[in-house]
Amino acid sequence: MDKVYQTAVFEGGVLRVMASGVKSREAALALPLGRLLVRLLRVAEGEDPVEVARGVLSAASPFPDESLAVGLEKVCDEAGGRAVYLAAALPESSTDDIADALDAAKLNVVRVDALVLGELRGVWKSIGGEGRRLVVFEGPDGVSLVVLDADLPVSIRAASTGSDLKREAMLSLLEAEDFGGPKPLGEVVRVRREAEDSAAEPAAEPAAESAAEPAPNPLASFGAPVRSIEIGADAGLAGIAERTAEEGSLNAMPDSWRAVLAETRFKAKLVRNMIAAVAVWLVAMAVIFGVPVAYGYMTDYQKNLCKRHAKQYKAVADKKAKVKLVRKYSDHSRGALEIMKAVSDRLPDGVTLSSWDFTRDDGVRLRAESDDSSSAYQLKDALAEMCAEGEDAEDGEGEKIFEVVRLGALSKQKDGKQKFEIECSHRTEEE
Repeated sequence: MDKVYQTAVFEGGVLRVMASGVKSREAALALPLGRLLVRLLRVAEGEDPVEVARGVLSAASPFPDESLAVGLEKVCDEAGGRAVYLAAALPESSTDDIADALDAAKLNVVRVDALVLGELRGVWKSIGGEGRRLVVFEGPDGVSLVVLDADLPVSIRAASTGSDLKREAMLSLLEAEDFGGPKPLGEVVRVRREAEDSAAEPAAEPAAESAAEPAPNPLASFGAPVRSIEIGADAGLAGIAERTAEEGSLNAMPDSWRAVLAETRFKAKLVRNMIAAVAVWLVAMAVIFGVPVAYGYMTDYQKNLCKRHAKQYKAVADKKAKVKLVRKYSDHSRGALEIMKAVSDRLPDGVTLSSWDFTRDDGVRLRAESDDSSSAYQLKDALAEMCAEGEDAEDGEGEKIFEVVRLGALSKQKDGKQKFEIECSHRTEEE
Protein backbone atom coordinates (compact mmCIF):
# COMPACT_ATOMS: atom_id res chain seq x y z
CA MET A 1 0.00 0.00 0.00
CA ASP A 2 1.28 3.43 -0.91
CA LYS A 3 -0.94 5.36 1.50
CA VAL A 4 0.11 5.50 5.16
CA TYR A 5 -2.58 4.81 7.76
CA GLN A 6 -2.78 5.09 11.50
CA THR A 7 -2.53 1.94 13.59
CA ALA A 8 -4.97 1.34 16.47
CA VAL A 9 -5.73 -1.50 18.86
CA PHE A 10 -8.88 -2.24 20.82
CA GLU A 11 -8.25 -4.27 23.94
CA GLY A 12 -9.42 -4.09 27.50
CA GLY A 13 -12.45 -2.12 26.26
CA VAL A 14 -10.23 0.81 25.25
CA LEU A 15 -9.22 2.02 21.80
CA ARG A 16 -5.56 3.08 21.67
CA VAL A 17 -3.82 4.67 18.69
CA MET A 18 -0.09 4.32 18.15
CA ALA A 19 1.74 7.64 18.20
CA SER A 20 3.20 7.77 14.70
CA GLY A 21 2.60 11.34 13.56
CA VAL A 22 0.17 10.19 10.85
CA LYS A 23 -2.85 12.52 10.61
CA SER A 24 -5.04 10.30 8.44
CA ARG A 25 -8.56 9.45 9.63
CA GLU A 26 -8.14 5.94 8.23
CA ALA A 27 -6.57 3.29 10.44
CA ALA A 28 -5.58 -0.36 10.53
CA LEU A 29 -7.28 -1.95 13.54
CA ALA A 30 -5.56 -4.68 15.57
CA LEU A 31 -7.77 -6.89 17.76
CA PRO A 32 -6.97 -9.50 20.41
CA LEU A 33 -7.13 -13.05 19.16
CA GLY A 34 -10.18 -13.72 21.33
CA ARG A 35 -12.28 -11.23 19.31
CA LEU A 36 -11.59 -13.05 16.05
CA LEU A 37 -12.28 -16.46 14.57
CA VAL A 38 -8.88 -17.73 13.44
CA ARG A 39 -7.96 -21.07 11.89
CA LEU A 40 -5.04 -22.60 10.02
CA LEU A 41 -6.18 -24.38 6.85
CA ARG A 42 -4.55 -26.73 4.41
CA VAL A 43 -6.22 -26.26 1.02
CA ALA A 44 -5.78 -28.76 -1.79
CA GLU A 45 -5.20 -27.77 -5.39
CA GLY A 46 -8.42 -26.84 -7.15
CA GLU A 47 -10.30 -25.93 -3.97
CA ASP A 48 -11.52 -22.40 -3.30
CA PRO A 49 -9.73 -21.28 -0.12
CA VAL A 50 -12.42 -18.69 0.64
CA GLU A 51 -15.22 -21.25 0.58
CA VAL A 52 -13.17 -23.73 2.60
CA ALA A 53 -12.37 -21.06 5.19
CA ARG A 54 -15.97 -19.84 5.35
CA GLY A 55 -17.23 -23.33 6.07
CA VAL A 56 -14.68 -23.93 8.84
CA LEU A 57 -15.14 -20.53 10.48
CA SER A 58 -18.95 -20.60 10.23
CA ALA A 59 -18.95 -23.93 12.09
CA ALA A 60 -16.89 -22.36 14.89
CA SER A 61 -18.84 -19.07 15.01
CA PRO A 62 -21.16 -18.35 17.98
CA PHE A 63 -23.45 -16.61 15.50
CA PRO A 64 -24.38 -19.36 13.02
CA ASP A 65 -26.92 -17.22 11.15
CA GLU A 66 -24.39 -14.50 10.34
CA SER A 67 -22.58 -14.49 7.02
CA LEU A 68 -18.86 -14.07 7.66
CA ALA A 69 -16.45 -12.00 5.60
CA VAL A 70 -13.35 -14.19 5.47
CA GLY A 71 -9.82 -12.81 5.33
CA LEU A 72 -7.00 -15.04 4.10
CA GLU A 73 -3.22 -14.89 4.30
CA LYS A 74 -1.14 -17.46 2.48
CA VAL A 75 1.46 -18.97 4.81
CA CYS A 76 3.31 -21.36 2.51
CA ASP A 77 3.02 -23.81 -0.39
CA GLU A 78 3.41 -27.54 0.18
CA ALA A 79 4.12 -30.47 -2.06
CA GLY A 80 1.30 -31.85 -4.14
CA GLY A 81 -0.15 -28.43 -4.97
CA ARG A 82 -1.45 -27.86 -1.44
CA ALA A 83 -1.14 -24.53 0.39
CA VAL A 84 -1.41 -23.45 4.01
CA TYR A 85 -3.61 -20.43 4.74
CA LEU A 86 -4.33 -18.42 7.85
CA ALA A 87 -8.06 -17.61 7.81
CA ALA A 88 -9.79 -15.11 10.08
CA ALA A 89 -13.18 -13.47 10.40
CA LEU A 90 -14.72 -10.88 12.72
CA PRO A 91 -18.36 -11.61 13.65
CA GLU A 92 -20.14 -8.30 13.20
CA SER A 93 -22.65 -9.11 15.94
CA SER A 94 -19.88 -8.78 18.54
CA THR A 95 -18.46 -5.43 17.38
CA ASP A 96 -20.86 -2.89 18.92
CA ASP A 97 -18.35 -1.70 21.53
CA ILE A 98 -15.59 -1.51 18.89
CA ALA A 99 -17.79 0.49 16.52
CA ASP A 100 -18.72 2.95 19.30
CA ALA A 101 -15.06 3.49 20.18
CA LEU A 102 -14.16 4.03 16.53
CA ASP A 103 -16.99 6.54 16.09
CA ALA A 104 -15.87 8.42 19.19
CA ALA A 105 -12.31 8.59 17.85
CA LYS A 106 -13.61 9.50 14.33
CA LEU A 107 -11.56 6.74 12.72
CA ASN A 108 -12.40 4.78 9.58
CA VAL A 109 -11.08 1.23 9.54
CA VAL A 110 -9.35 0.06 6.35
CA ARG A 111 -8.30 -3.39 7.60
CA VAL A 112 -8.64 -5.63 10.64
CA ASP A 113 -5.73 -7.74 11.77
CA ALA A 114 -4.86 -9.96 14.75
CA LEU A 115 -2.67 -8.22 17.32
CA VAL A 116 -0.82 -11.45 18.05
CA LEU A 117 0.54 -11.50 14.48
CA GLY A 118 2.12 -8.08 15.01
CA GLU A 119 3.58 -9.19 18.36
CA LEU A 120 4.87 -12.39 16.77
CA ARG A 121 6.70 -10.30 14.19
CA GLY A 122 8.21 -8.19 16.98
CA VAL A 123 9.70 -11.22 18.81
CA TRP A 124 10.49 -13.34 15.76
CA LYS A 125 14.25 -12.86 16.00
CA SER A 126 14.19 -13.82 19.68
CA ILE A 127 12.22 -17.05 19.23
CA GLY A 128 13.66 -18.20 15.92
CA GLY A 129 15.01 -21.72 15.72
CA GLU A 130 14.29 -25.28 14.68
CA GLY A 131 11.88 -27.72 16.26
CA ARG A 132 8.46 -27.18 17.78
CA ARG A 133 7.95 -24.20 20.08
CA LEU A 134 4.99 -22.95 22.06
CA VAL A 135 4.77 -19.12 22.23
CA VAL A 136 2.38 -17.64 24.81
CA PHE A 137 1.38 -13.98 24.48
CA GLU A 138 -0.22 -12.43 27.55
CA GLY A 139 -2.58 -9.47 27.26
CA PRO A 140 -5.38 -7.71 29.13
CA ASP A 141 -8.06 -9.64 27.19
CA GLY A 142 -6.55 -13.09 27.66
CA VAL A 143 -3.77 -15.28 26.35
CA SER A 144 -2.85 -16.09 22.76
CA LEU A 145 -1.06 -19.39 22.09
CA VAL A 146 0.91 -20.02 18.91
CA VAL A 147 2.69 -23.27 18.11
CA LEU A 148 5.52 -23.07 15.55
CA ASP A 149 7.35 -25.78 13.65
CA ALA A 150 10.51 -23.88 12.70
CA ASP A 151 8.96 -20.88 10.90
CA LEU A 152 5.60 -22.50 10.10
CA PRO A 153 2.64 -21.94 12.45
CA VAL A 154 0.74 -25.16 13.09
CA SER A 155 -1.67 -23.92 15.76
CA ILE A 156 -3.08 -20.59 16.86
CA ARG A 157 -5.63 -20.30 19.67
CA ALA A 158 -6.94 -17.81 22.18
CA ALA A 159 -7.69 -18.40 25.87
CA SER A 160 -9.77 -16.12 28.05
CA THR A 161 -8.47 -14.54 31.23
CA GLY A 162 -8.74 -16.89 34.22
CA SER A 163 -8.85 -20.09 32.14
CA ASP A 164 -6.60 -23.06 32.91
CA LEU A 165 -3.38 -22.16 31.07
CA LYS A 166 -2.04 -25.72 31.25
CA ARG A 167 -5.20 -27.11 29.68
CA GLU A 168 -5.20 -24.46 26.92
CA ALA A 169 -1.54 -25.16 26.17
CA MET A 170 -2.30 -28.90 25.94
CA LEU A 171 -5.14 -28.25 23.50
CA SER A 172 -2.83 -26.10 21.38
CA LEU A 173 -0.21 -28.85 21.27
CA LEU A 174 -2.84 -31.45 20.34
CA GLU A 175 -4.07 -29.17 17.56
CA ALA A 176 -0.47 -28.79 16.38
CA GLU A 177 -0.04 -32.56 16.26
CA ASP A 178 -3.23 -32.87 14.28
CA PHE A 179 -2.09 -30.23 11.76
CA GLY A 180 1.68 -30.79 11.59
CA GLY A 181 2.18 -34.29 12.95
CA PRO A 182 3.66 -35.46 16.27
CA LYS A 183 6.89 -33.74 17.28
CA PRO A 184 8.59 -33.21 20.62
CA LEU A 185 8.17 -29.79 22.21
CA GLY A 186 11.55 -28.06 22.22
CA GLU A 187 10.80 -24.81 24.05
CA VAL A 188 8.10 -22.71 25.68
CA VAL A 189 8.39 -18.93 25.26
CA ARG A 190 6.34 -16.59 27.42
CA VAL A 191 5.96 -13.06 26.01
CA ARG A 192 5.00 -10.22 28.31
CA ARG A 193 4.64 -6.49 27.81
CA GLU A 194 6.82 -4.09 29.75
CA ALA A 195 3.93 -1.76 30.56
CA GLU A 196 1.92 -4.59 32.07
CA ASP A 197 4.79 -5.71 34.31
CA SER A 198 5.40 -2.20 35.61
CA ALA A 199 1.68 -1.73 36.24
CA ALA A 200 1.46 -4.98 38.13
CA GLU A 201 4.17 -4.10 40.65
CA PRO A 202 1.96 -1.92 42.94
CA ALA A 203 -0.61 -4.72 43.16
CA ALA A 204 1.86 -7.26 44.59
CA GLU A 205 0.82 -9.72 47.27
CA PRO A 206 1.19 -8.73 50.96
CA ALA A 207 4.53 -9.37 52.60
CA ALA A 208 3.29 -12.43 54.50
CA GLU A 209 2.04 -14.11 51.35
CA SER A 210 5.01 -13.10 49.19
CA ALA A 211 7.29 -14.92 51.56
CA ALA A 212 5.47 -18.16 50.79
CA GLU A 213 6.52 -20.60 48.11
CA PRO A 214 5.87 -19.26 44.57
CA ALA A 215 3.14 -21.01 42.61
CA PRO A 216 4.44 -23.55 40.11
CA ASN A 217 4.52 -22.47 36.47
CA PRO A 218 1.85 -24.48 34.61
CA LEU A 219 3.88 -24.21 31.41
CA ALA A 220 6.82 -26.06 32.97
CA SER A 221 4.90 -29.32 33.16
CA PHE A 222 5.48 -30.17 29.49
CA GLY A 223 9.12 -31.08 30.01
CA ALA A 224 10.48 -28.26 27.84
CA PRO A 225 12.54 -25.27 28.99
CA VAL A 226 10.53 -22.14 29.65
CA ARG A 227 11.87 -18.64 29.09
CA SER A 228 10.29 -15.19 29.21
CA ILE A 229 10.62 -12.27 26.81
CA GLU A 230 9.56 -8.69 27.39
CA ILE A 231 8.37 -6.46 24.58
CA GLY A 232 7.34 -2.83 24.41
CA ALA A 233 3.74 -1.75 24.75
CA ASP A 234 3.61 -0.71 21.06
CA ALA A 235 5.68 -3.56 19.66
CA GLY A 236 2.56 -5.30 18.39
CA LEU A 237 1.23 -2.12 16.79
CA ALA A 238 4.56 -1.55 15.06
CA GLY A 239 4.32 -5.06 13.61
CA ILE A 240 0.74 -4.41 12.47
CA ALA A 241 1.90 -1.19 10.76
CA GLU A 242 4.52 -3.18 8.85
CA ARG A 243 1.95 -5.80 7.86
CA THR A 244 -0.42 -3.07 6.65
CA ALA A 245 2.20 -1.95 4.13
CA GLU A 246 2.47 -5.50 2.72
CA GLU A 247 0.23 -6.95 0.05
CA GLY A 248 -1.58 -10.19 0.83
CA SER A 249 -1.62 -9.70 4.60
CA LEU A 250 -4.66 -10.76 6.61
CA ASN A 251 -7.75 -8.54 6.57
CA ALA A 252 -10.76 -9.75 8.57
CA MET A 253 -12.85 -6.65 7.97
CA PRO A 254 -16.65 -7.29 7.90
CA ASP A 255 -18.59 -6.49 4.74
CA SER A 256 -20.67 -3.76 6.38
CA TRP A 257 -17.46 -2.01 7.50
CA ARG A 258 -16.17 -2.15 3.93
CA ALA A 259 -19.41 -0.56 2.73
CA VAL A 260 -19.11 2.20 5.35
CA LEU A 261 -15.49 2.80 4.35
CA ALA A 262 -16.43 3.05 0.66
CA GLU A 263 -19.30 5.43 1.50
CA THR A 264 -17.06 7.55 3.73
CA ARG A 265 -14.39 7.77 1.05
CA PHE A 266 -17.02 8.64 -1.54
CA LYS A 267 -18.42 11.40 0.67
CA ALA A 268 -14.93 12.75 1.38
CA LYS A 269 -14.14 12.72 -2.34
CA LEU A 270 -17.48 14.36 -3.08
CA VAL A 271 -16.77 17.09 -0.52
CA ARG A 272 -13.32 17.68 -2.01
CA ASN A 273 -14.75 17.85 -5.52
CA MET A 274 -17.51 20.21 -4.37
CA ILE A 275 -14.96 22.45 -2.67
CA ALA A 276 -12.89 22.44 -5.86
CA ALA A 277 -16.01 23.19 -7.93
CA VAL A 278 -17.01 26.05 -5.61
CA ALA A 279 -13.47 27.40 -5.80
CA VAL A 280 -13.57 27.27 -9.60
CA TRP A 281 -17.03 28.93 -9.56
CA LEU A 282 -15.77 31.69 -7.28
CA VAL A 283 -12.78 32.25 -9.56
CA ALA A 284 -15.11 32.35 -12.57
CA MET A 285 -17.42 34.85 -10.84
CA ALA A 286 -14.43 36.92 -9.83
CA VAL A 287 -13.29 36.94 -13.45
CA ILE A 288 -16.77 37.73 -14.82
CA PHE A 289 -17.48 40.56 -12.39
CA GLY A 290 -13.99 41.57 -11.43
CA VAL A 291 -12.49 41.94 -14.90
CA PRO A 292 -14.97 44.66 -16.02
CA VAL A 293 -14.43 46.51 -12.76
CA ALA A 294 -10.67 46.22 -13.08
CA TYR A 295 -10.86 47.11 -16.77
CA GLY A 296 -12.97 50.17 -15.99
CA TYR A 297 -10.56 51.23 -13.28
CA MET A 298 -7.59 50.76 -15.62
CA THR A 299 -9.44 52.62 -18.41
CA ASP A 300 -10.17 55.57 -16.14
CA TYR A 301 -6.59 55.57 -14.98
CA GLN A 302 -5.31 55.56 -18.56
CA LYS A 303 -7.75 58.35 -19.52
CA ASN A 304 -6.55 60.51 -16.65
CA LEU A 305 -2.97 59.70 -17.56
CA CYS A 306 -3.65 60.61 -21.19
CA LYS A 307 -5.18 63.90 -20.12
CA ARG A 308 -2.11 64.76 -18.10
CA HIS A 309 0.15 63.68 -20.94
CA ALA A 310 -1.95 65.63 -23.46
CA LYS A 311 -1.42 68.84 -21.52
CA GLN A 312 2.30 68.17 -21.34
CA TYR A 313 2.42 67.20 -25.02
CA LYS A 314 0.55 70.36 -26.07
CA ALA A 315 2.91 72.50 -24.05
CA VAL A 316 5.94 70.79 -25.63
CA ALA A 317 4.38 70.96 -29.11
CA ASP A 318 3.66 74.66 -28.72
CA LYS A 319 7.16 75.31 -27.56
CA LYS A 320 8.54 73.26 -30.45
CA ALA A 321 6.41 75.16 -32.94
CA LYS A 322 7.65 78.47 -31.58
CA VAL A 323 11.25 77.29 -31.77
CA LYS A 324 10.69 76.06 -35.29
CA LEU A 325 9.12 79.36 -36.28
CA VAL A 326 12.01 81.30 -34.81
CA ARG A 327 14.51 79.04 -36.57
CA LYS A 328 12.58 79.38 -39.79
CA TYR A 329 12.76 83.15 -39.86
CA SER A 330 16.24 83.34 -38.43
CA ASP A 331 17.59 80.94 -41.08
CA HIS A 332 18.68 83.20 -43.94
CA SER A 333 20.10 80.32 -45.97
CA ARG A 334 16.61 79.71 -47.39
CA GLY A 335 15.72 83.35 -47.86
CA ALA A 336 14.90 84.82 -51.27
CA LEU A 337 18.17 86.73 -51.67
CA GLU A 338 20.34 83.75 -50.62
CA ILE A 339 18.50 81.41 -52.98
CA MET A 340 18.69 83.95 -55.83
CA LYS A 341 22.39 84.42 -55.25
CA ALA A 342 22.96 80.63 -55.15
CA VAL A 343 21.05 80.13 -58.39
CA SER A 344 22.77 83.10 -60.07
CA ASP A 345 26.17 81.75 -59.13
CA ARG A 346 25.30 78.48 -60.87
CA LEU A 347 23.97 79.92 -64.11
CA PRO A 348 25.99 78.58 -67.05
CA ASP A 349 27.12 80.85 -69.84
CA GLY A 350 24.38 81.54 -72.31
CA VAL A 351 21.49 81.11 -69.84
CA THR A 352 19.21 84.04 -69.07
CA LEU A 353 16.54 84.02 -66.35
CA SER A 354 13.19 85.33 -67.54
CA SER A 355 11.04 84.86 -64.41
CA TRP A 356 11.41 83.96 -60.77
CA ASP A 357 8.68 82.60 -58.46
CA PHE A 358 9.90 82.12 -54.89
CA THR A 359 7.97 80.71 -51.91
CA ARG A 360 9.87 80.21 -48.64
CA ASP A 361 8.02 77.04 -47.63
CA ASP A 362 7.63 75.47 -51.07
CA GLY A 363 10.68 76.43 -53.12
CA VAL A 364 11.39 78.30 -56.36
CA ARG A 365 10.22 78.07 -59.98
CA LEU A 366 12.64 79.34 -62.65
CA ARG A 367 11.94 80.22 -66.29
CA ALA A 368 14.97 80.81 -68.50
CA GLU A 369 16.35 80.83 -72.03
CA SER A 370 19.57 79.27 -73.25
CA ASP A 371 21.54 79.12 -76.43
CA ASP A 372 21.33 75.34 -76.47
CA SER A 373 19.72 72.48 -74.51
CA SER A 374 22.96 71.44 -72.84
CA SER A 375 23.03 74.64 -70.84
CA ALA A 376 19.57 73.80 -69.42
CA TYR A 377 20.74 70.38 -68.32
CA GLN A 378 23.90 71.89 -66.91
CA LEU A 379 21.85 74.28 -64.78
CA LYS A 380 19.57 71.50 -63.61
CA ASP A 381 22.59 69.42 -62.55
CA ALA A 382 24.09 72.37 -60.71
CA LEU A 383 20.89 72.92 -58.80
CA ALA A 384 20.76 69.18 -58.00
CA GLU A 385 24.25 69.35 -56.54
CA MET A 386 23.15 72.36 -54.55
CA CYS A 387 20.28 70.20 -53.31
CA ALA A 388 22.68 67.49 -52.19
CA GLU A 389 25.46 69.58 -50.62
CA GLY A 390 23.92 72.83 -49.47
CA GLU A 391 25.01 76.30 -50.13
CA ASP A 392 27.68 76.66 -47.46
CA ALA A 393 28.88 73.10 -47.32
CA GLU A 394 32.62 72.70 -47.36
CA ASP A 395 32.89 68.92 -46.77
CA GLY A 396 30.10 67.76 -49.08
CA GLU A 397 27.72 66.94 -46.23
CA GLY A 398 25.78 70.23 -45.83
CA GLU A 399 22.06 70.50 -45.19
CA LYS A 400 19.85 69.99 -48.19
CA ILE A 401 18.21 73.12 -49.60
CA PHE A 402 15.99 71.51 -52.22
CA GLU A 403 14.59 68.01 -51.92
CA VAL A 404 13.47 67.78 -55.57
CA VAL A 405 14.81 69.49 -58.72
CA ARG A 406 12.70 68.89 -61.83
CA LEU A 407 13.46 70.13 -65.39
CA GLY A 408 10.41 70.78 -67.53
CA ALA A 409 10.09 70.34 -71.30
CA LEU A 410 12.36 72.39 -73.54
CA SER A 411 10.78 74.41 -76.37
CA LYS A 412 12.81 75.87 -79.23
CA GLN A 413 12.04 79.45 -80.17
CA LYS A 414 12.17 81.07 -83.68
CA ASP A 415 15.41 82.72 -82.85
CA GLY A 416 16.98 79.28 -82.11
CA LYS A 417 17.08 79.64 -78.34
CA GLN A 418 15.76 76.99 -75.97
CA LYS A 419 13.07 78.02 -73.48
CA PHE A 420 12.69 75.87 -70.36
CA GLU A 421 11.38 75.79 -66.79
CA ILE A 422 13.02 74.33 -63.63
CA GLU A 423 11.05 73.66 -60.45
CA CYS A 424 12.96 73.31 -57.15
CA SER A 425 10.99 72.13 -54.06
CA HIS A 426 11.82 71.91 -50.40
CA ARG A 427 9.42 68.92 -50.01
CA THR A 428 9.76 65.34 -51.22
CA GLU A 429 7.31 63.88 -53.72
CA GLU A 430 5.52 61.95 -50.94
CA GLU A 431 5.06 65.14 -48.92
